[in-house]
Amino acid sequence: MVEFLKNRFSPYFEQNVFKGPLYTQAWAGLYIMVKIKIENIVAYAQVSDLLDIELLSEKFSGASYNPAEFNGLSVKYDEDKIAVIVLGTGKIVCTGAKTFEDAENFIKKVINRIKKVGFSIKADYQVKIENAIVTTDFNKEMHLSSISKGLMLQHVEYKPEDFPGLIYRMDDLQAVLILFSSGKLVCTGAKSIEDAKNAVKMMEEKLSSIGAL
Repeated sequence: MVEFLKNRFSPYFEQNVFKGPLYTQAWAGLYIMVKIKIENIVAYAQVSDLLDIELLSEKFSGASYNPAEFNGLSVKYDEDKIAVIVLGTGKIVCTGAKTFEDAENFIKKVINRIKKVGFSIKADYQVKIENAIVTTDFNKEMHLSSISKGLMLQHVEYKPEDFPGLIYRMDDLQAVLILFSSGKLVCTGAKSIEDAKNAVKMMEEKLSSIGAL
């Protein structure tokens, strides 16, 4: 888990140095909802039971296919910020989108290209969110060691010698939150934007309740 987080959130790495006061007094249970930024929407659709990726790679101009490294066809859009991956299992995955609507539209673009090659597509396919990654910034230095003790231990992982962030799991929302000493918070794993927002809101409430905000 830690290695996965290191690779995915390397831009958020920072030295876990405590600079400010340990805690500020909580506002009698009140909190101010912080602004949330959507970083990435990973969406998918199961459109077929089987797709011939090699044939598609021959028909798709501008697509990349290197089976020695990855057995999937990659189609990139929007100056390579968005990638749509087509798998032989009939699953299509879009990553890099900032909204669900964009992810859905790019998946549909690829589906239309697949149809033109001659493959049939399931009429009842659905585009779903696999992972909604959002971030926020509390704009306050956090003392992660003390916070880890104030939160429920069974949900917390804090090993600064391995990873500079505090990892908090919200199993009911299938979300993982990573809090850094700078006050930055990353939420990953949620299956909808609403779940991601709720996870951040709940984390803010928990931090406020123990006096960390």
